[in-house]
Amino acid sequence: MRRLGLGLLVAGTLAIAAGAEDAEEGLVTLKRQGGPADPPPAVFPHWVHRIRYTCYACHPGPIQPSATPLTHEVMAGGQGCGACHDGRTAWGIGFATCTRCHVAR
Repeated sequence: MRRLGLGLLVAGTLAIAAGAEDAEEGLVTLKRQGGPADPPPAVFPHWVHRIRYTCYACHPGPIQPSATPLTHEVMAGGQGCGACHDGRTAWGIGFATCTRCHVAR
């Protein structure tokens, strides 16, 4: 545990020292279609999830682009982010939590 804490401290310090561009590593902006009046794209903090879970928690098989676009309807059906973000396992996806994912950059 002590080594993990030290490793995270060193990684965080290096990210800050490297500049803002490198500090954004680990954030995934999910592309979307929409107009300027729509909310900004969702930003997924991959690094936060990777610290807490193994790859296989979200990727049980080979990692490939999905043929199905990730929509709120898909997530409400328990796929993609909705597998955990269901309001029980992790905070739910909905209008009350829009800004947790849709962050203007």
